[in-house]
Amino acid sequence: YGATLPEDLDQGAGASALEPLLKREEGLVESLRLARLHPGPGADTQIGALEASLNLARAQLREHLPERPLRDVYQAVGGRLHAEASEDALTVHGQLPQGAFELWCHTETQRLMALRLSRFYPVKEGLLTQVRGNGSDPLGLVRGAALPGHPYGRQLRDHLPSLEALRRSEVQAYARRTFSPERMLLVLVSSQSLEARLPLLERTFGALPMPEESGENLPPEMASDLGDRRVQASLGDLSCLLAAWRIPPRHHPDHLALRLLAQILGGGPSGRLQARLVAGKAIARLATLDMDVPGAQQGSLLVAQLVPASGHTLEELDAALHSEVLRLQQEPIPQDEWHKALAQLEVRYLRTLDEPAALAGALGRTWVECGDWRQLGLEDQRLHTLPPEAIQAAARTWLTPKHRTLALLRPALTGSDDPLEQRTLRILGALAALRIEDPAQRELLLHEGIRQLRMLNPQERLRTLDLLEAQLPKAHP
Repeated sequence: YGATLPEDLDQGAGASALEPLLKREEGLVESLRLARLHPGPGADTQIGALEASLNLARAQLREHLPERPLRDVYQAVGGRLHAEASEDALTVHGQLPQGAFELWCHTETQRLMALRLSRFYPVKEGLLTQVRGNGSDPLGLVRGAALPGHPYGRQLRDHLPSLEALRRSEVQAYARRTFSPERMLLVLVSSQSLEARLPLLERTFGALPMPEESGENLPPEMASDLGDRRVQASLGDLSCLLAAWRIPPRHHPDHLALRLLAQILGGGPSGRLQARLVAGKAIARLATLDMDVPGAQQGSLLVAQLVPASGHTLEELDAALHSEVLRLQQEPIPQDEWHKALAQLEVRYLRTLDEPAALAGALGRTWVECGDWRQLGLEDQRLHTLPPEAIQAAARTWLTPKHRTLALLRPALTGSDDPLEQRTLRILGALAALRIEDPAQRELLLHEGIRQLRMLNPQERLRTLDLLEAQLPKAHP
C-alpha cells in the first residue's frame, strides 16, 4: 500500500508481461540469499553471476515500472493514500476529492484482485534496514517478558532470519487469504448518504471473490496470571522503570473500569503519577501511563513508565508506584477525581466525533477490537454508569503482582571513553567481585555505586576512588 501505480492494478496484457519478470526476480533473490548463506567451492563466481543476473532482471523491471512524478493514481487527481500496520489490523487512510469516489472504488477493487506486490523486494530491504538499525526497545523488552509465546509479545528484530527469507509469493498468498470481503470494514466519511453510494460499492467491492477456508489457527489465549515477573537490563544511557500489568481485551466487562483507572492514575498533569511523583515528591522527571499496549483485540498491557529525577533510584520509583496502586485499591476514590476523569474521557470522545478522520479511525479500531463498530458510542454511555467502586474493584483484580512484569532498565556500565568513568568501573567492579558471588547482585551494586559517585564533584570523586582503591589487594593495582 505504498504508491498506487497503474501496473499494479492492470490484469491485462501489462500484467502478463510483468508477472514473469517478478517471478524471475524472486527466484534470483532467493538463489543469491542461499548462495551467501551457504557458500561452497567457487562461491565468489557463483554469487557474482547471480548478482549480474539480478541486476539485469531489475533493469528490465524498471522499464515496466518507471519512476515518474504523478504516476500515483491518487496523487494525479489530488488525493493521497496512507497505510499503517498494527498488531490487530492493516488500516488504510485515504483522502480524495469529491469526484474521485468512483475512481477509488474501481482502483481498490483492482488492487485487491491483482495483489501484484511489484515493489516487494525494495520495500522489504527498506524494512530490514530499519529493523537492523533500531536500537534496543525498552517497551519491546517488557512486552516479550510480559507476554511470552504470544504474538503481542514478539519483536520483529528477533525474527530477522525469517524476514530475510520472506518471499514475494508467500506474502502474496497470505494477502489473498486475508484481504477478503468478510474481513474488511469500509468507513466512508462523505457528504453523500450511504444509500447513494451503495450501488457502486456493490458493483466493485461486492465483486471481490471469497477465498477458500484458510485453516489458519487463532492466536493462543493470553494467560493473564503468569505471576510476578522481573527484568533487569542495561540499555545505552537509559535509566527507566517500566511496570506492565496484563489486562483483559476491550470486549471484557472490566475494560471500561480500567480505562477510567488509567485516566485517574496517568491522565496527564492532573493524574496521580504526574501530580504526586513528578510535581509533588519530585522523585521522577517523567511519568506516563499507556493502556492497550500493543493492541486491544486480545488481552494486552497497562504500562507505567517512570524516569527517575536526579539523585533518585529506580527502587524508589518502584516503591512509590506500588504505594499509588495500593492507594487506588484501598482508599475510596474521591467523587471530584472520578468526575474529572469522566469529563476528560468525554472531551476526548467528543473531539473524536468532531474530526472526520479521527472518527473513521475510531470506528475501524472498535470494529477490529470489539467486533461491532457501534460499541464506540455504547462504551461512552456505559462509562457514565460506572461508580468509583467499579474502578477500585478493577484495580484489586488486575493491578496485582500475579499480573505484573517489572523492568528495571539501567545505563550501560561500559562504553564510556572518560578515564574517570573507566577507573570508577574498574575499582567498583574489583571490589564487587571480591565481596559478592551473585552476578546480578554484583551488577546492581555497580549501578548503585556509580550512581552515587556521579553525584560527587570531580575532586570528591577522586578522593573517594583513592580510598576504595586502597581496599583492594595488591593484585588489583
